[in-house]
Amino acid sequence: MTTATLTPAPGAGDEQVHIPLHTLRGERRLWADRLLSLFKDKQIDGVEWSMKFSAAGLVGNRFLLGVRREHWRQLDFSTLSRQLAIPQSLWLRVMQDMEQARAMFFAYEPDIGDGGTYRIYLEFMPAPEALRQHGVLPLGCGYKWHPEDESVAAVTAYRMRHLDSRAAFEGHLQAYLERLALPVLRGTARDVIARAAEAADPAGFMFLEVDEADTRRDSFTVTFRGAHLPLRDFIPDLLRLAGSLALPESEVLALLVPDEPRSLYSLAAGTARDGHEFLTVYYD
Repeated sequence: MTTATLTPAPGAGDEQVHIPLHTLRGERRLWADRLLSLFKDKQIDGVEWSMKFSAAGLVGNRFLLGVRREHWRQLDFSTLSRQLAIPQSLWLRVMQDMEQARAMFFAYEPDIGDGGTYRIYLEFMPAPEALRQHGVLPLGCGYKWHPEDESVAAVTAYRMRHLDSRAAFEGHLQAYLERLALPVLRGTARDVIARAAEAADPAGFMFLEVDEADTRRDSFTVTFRGAHLPLRDFIPDLLRLAGSLALPESEVLALLVPDEPRSLYSLAAGTARDGHEFLTVYYD
């Protein structure tokens, strides 16, 4: 089984912990491992996991691998689209947008059918001075497809918003929280972000606005730069969230081990392309 090696949290000693990248079984395991096989013995610049909660269900075992531009040469782009069953129209757009990207991320989500969804994200990252001048600029794009039938799922646009003070951050966030109709999602999002804002200045957080053409996707993402938030501290909150949405708490516990030195570093919430409200937590 493919694992990721976690760096011990501050004050936790020197022992490294190896975490499986996923615990999937059956057909979904084959698709997840197909993606991972591309990175055997190659340089990976980061790994993240995420868990998505909505009334439509709980989706765990979502993982993402990051590769900085200087390490792209290790990948064989002449065969990559075939190996990942990328629709040709989508691959042409990825290749074009790669010219201005500084990092590429590969992800799998076991959400639809037996094949789930593959994703490629390209990050452009605007210069800080340009972001301050314009207020909001494109961060990158996500290209998503179903490998089982090579159909396009969506192309997602991510914009970074410059918020230069705690008051500006809280004011902009409030408008997004008010759009959430489900009180349990709104309350959980507010509580998690408030705890992050106690640990670090939210003016330093990354605030992303997210949408997709031709779908109902409308959401935001906050990355808690400068805050160390042990994931284990949020397990009770995630269990309450699951219970309130009539989702099996046992599935949450199966994905989270209390003594793992992982950190919750980002949260997304809003309306998904299927019309359901959702909340996603990201951890590494």
